[in-house]
Amino acid sequence: LVADGLGFKSGVKNFNPTVNDWVIKNAEALYQTKAGIPAGHYSGNTVLSADNQTLYLFVEGQPTGPIAIKGLVNNISRIRIVGDGTMLSHEIYNKLYWSKIPGAVYIDIPKDKLDKQLTVIALLLDGPVKLYREKVGAIESNL
Repeated sequence: LVADGLGFKSGVKNFNPTVNDWVIKNAEALYQTKAGIPAGHYSGNTVLSADNQTLYLFVEGQPTGPIAIKGLVNNISRIRIVGDGTMLSHEIYNKLYWSKIPGAVYIDIPKDKLDKQLTVIALLLDGPVKLYREKVGAIESNL
């Protein structure tokens, strides 16, 4: 696979042009990427760019509301739909100014921009991805 996806050719007998078109459209999220963030931060699959500054979210089907990312410490510079270029906005909820715990990031994706197969969202971060991973447990004593 090359960076623009144009050299992608499946060696499978039953070649599916729909898959080919999807790979070419979303090659950026497939070429030279690595495992994304751990489970529990996002409800789908993710990958990271080689420099760890772009987080790609794979959105399956049609979400019934905004998609959420939990525990993302970084500031988000830009959010866009891969292969389409549509810029998306985001909101951060439950972030307390006095706490080091980050709020939850909510991204609303317009229904008319969703890919029939799988939508890929790119989040450009202000630096290499940083996640809040502190274990939280029950309060056993208030003394």
